[in-house]
Amino acid sequence: MAIDVESLVIDALLALVEDEGVALERVTVKMLLERSGVSRQTFYNHFLDKNDLIVRVYERRMVGAFKDAPRGFAYRDELERSLANMRRHGTFLRQACKMTGQNNLSEHAVNRAREFDLAWHQSLWGPEPMPEELRLATIYHAMASTQMVLSWILSGFPAPEGELTDLICRMRGIGMERLFEGAETPGNPYAW
Repeated sequence: MAIDVESLVIDALLALVEDEGVALERVTVKMLLERSGVSRQTFYNHFLDKNDLIVRVYERRMVGAFKDAPRGFAYRDELERSLANMRRHGTFLRQACKMTGQNNLSEHAVNRAREFDLAWHQSLWGPEPMPEELRLATIYHAMASTQMVLSWILSGFPAPEGELTDLICRMRGIGMERLFEGAETPGNPYAW
């Protein structure tokens, strides 16, 4: 059975920040190696640096379902599940979202949402390129809803996941019925 090095290091980072109260910006690779039992070479075989690790925590523990979504993808359910995961790792996530500089998590989240939404909407549209109006609306909604989630995180998760999920789905659904007219999968993909 192969050892899941990524999980070992991710667990070590979350334990340091969430259980031991170490500030994320003060966590060093050396601390991660000691906590996880992974060698320095193995760490760098899997991660570029600590920021890459932070992004991987987000990908694997919070938004993993938002990857290569099929046409029948239940956006609302997956968003609510992701928000619950974000709240669960809130101490880590609030600190990670405040970090700036190269490869920071906030920029990654915005870019990831935009790329995912464009690919998902294209799959719903069909093989022909989606109309420019739909492409622009997709980018707008991806960026706006990601900023809403970042604000929710940084303000300490003031609303329940379901409430934020409903708000985002309603916002994203505005005009989608019309924009998806002529698509292979017509209708509002955010309806539930």
